Amino acid sequence: MEDFLVLGHRGYRAKYAENTIEAFQKALEYGADGIEYDSRLTKDGVLVVLHDEEINGIKLNSIEYNQLKNIKFPNGQTIPTVEETIRSLNNKAILNLEVKEVEAAIPSYEITKKLGALKRTLFSSFKVDALRKIRKIDKEVKLGLLVQYDTLDNLPQLHKELSLYSLNLWVDAVKENIQESSKMLRKWKDAGLKIYLWTLNNPQDLYDLEGFYDCVITDEVELIVTERKRMKKKEQSSK
Repeated sequence: MEDFLVLGHRGYRAKYAENTIEAFQKALEYGADGIEYDSRLTKDGVLVVLHDEEINGIKLNSIEYNQLKNIKFPNGQTIPTVEETIRSLNNKAILNLEVKEVEAAIPSYEITKKLGALKRTLFSSFKVDALRKIRKIDKEVKLGLLVQYDTLDNLPQLHKELSLYSLNLWVDAVKENIQESSKMLRKWKDAGLKIYLWTLNNPQDLYDLEGFYDCVITDEVELIVTERKRMKKKEQSSK
C-alpha cells in the first residue's frame, strides 16, 4: 500500500466542536497527521477559522472580532483566529488551510509565513482567484484545487497556470463511478498531482480506492487512523 496522510476535517469533528482549538488538538492526540481548517475575515479584517459565512444567523463580514469572541460553542471555546490555531499545535502538524473567500487569501498566506509554517501547509480553495493571489507572491508554496465539475474541465490549463500540488476531491463524487474515477485519478497522479479525498469517514473506502489517494480528510479520526494501522500491518505480514 502507498502511505497516506490523515487530516482531521475541521479537527476531530465527529466528537468535538468543529474548527475549535480543542477539536484540532484532539485530532492530533488521536493520531491524525494534521488538520484541515478554514479561513475567513471578520468585518475588521481579523482572519478567523470558520467554515460558514455566518454564525448564529450573523454574517461574519458584518461583525467585528471582539464581538465574535462573545459567541461560545458548547465546549466553552470561541472561534479561534488562524494565528491562534497554528500556535496551538506542534510544529510537525500538517496543515491544510481552506481559503473560503478570495479576500482571505493573502492574509492566510502572510500569517502562515509569519509563523514559519509554510512548508507544512497546503492552501486549498474552490476559489481559483484565491489560489492565483497566493501563487503570484510565492512560486513554491503548495496549492490544492478543491474541484467542482466546471473547474475539472479546465484542469490542464489551471495546473499549468498554478503549478498545483494537489486535487482535493469529494469522496462521494469519486465513488459514484469508481472505475471511471480510478482512470481520472491515475491520470492526474501520473501527472504529478497529489490526491486528497474529503470527507472520507467509511474505512471501506480506503480499500475501494486504495492506491489512488495520498491524503484523506476525515471527521472520524480514530476510525480512519486505526484502519490505516491495520492496512500497514496486513501489508507487513504479507511480505
